[in-house]
Amino acid sequence: MSDTENIDTENNVENSAAKKSGWKGLLAIIIILLAITAGAAIWYNQSLNKTPEHSLVVVTGGEEKVVDIDKLDLVSFSGTAVNGKGEQKDIEAEGIRLEDLIDSSDYSEVTVTSDDAYTADVKKEEMGEAWLEIEEGSARLYVFSDTNSKRNVKNVVRIEVK
Repeated sequence: MSDTENIDTENNVENSAAKKSGWKGLLAIIIILLAITAGAAIWYNQSLNKTPEHSLVVVTGGEEKVVDIDKLDLVSFSGTAVNGKGEQKDIEAEGIRLEDLIDSSDYSEVTVTSDDAYTADVKKEEMGEAWLEIEEGSARLYVFSDTNSKRNVKNVVRIEVK
């Protein structure tokens, strides 16, 4: 074997070793990123304010009050919800007007939060059109004055009066 062939063989061995260590490093980085992501997901899930089943939390002036939605006095209501495409859906349901659930008249808006942390703000002047549908132990917000149903929040767990 000539010196040139020996050098080529040594270079191939070195390149192969470098490729293997490169893949190992990349694999280690992927594993570390997956572990960080899993840890962050676990931390986030545990940090969510857990609301008891069939209830929601109403926060007024910093004080939290747990409301059992199965014990609310429900009334029939109806209205038309409009989605982002402009399609209309007639709603007939049992529930409670959002402003009837709030123990304050001194506020400018209310933030409604779902169990997956989705939020929608309802201004005081819109409260006459804001309803909570109560069905099977959960609440859903409808704001009938909307031209887009982005504020129709499912699985409401928290209402914060601001």
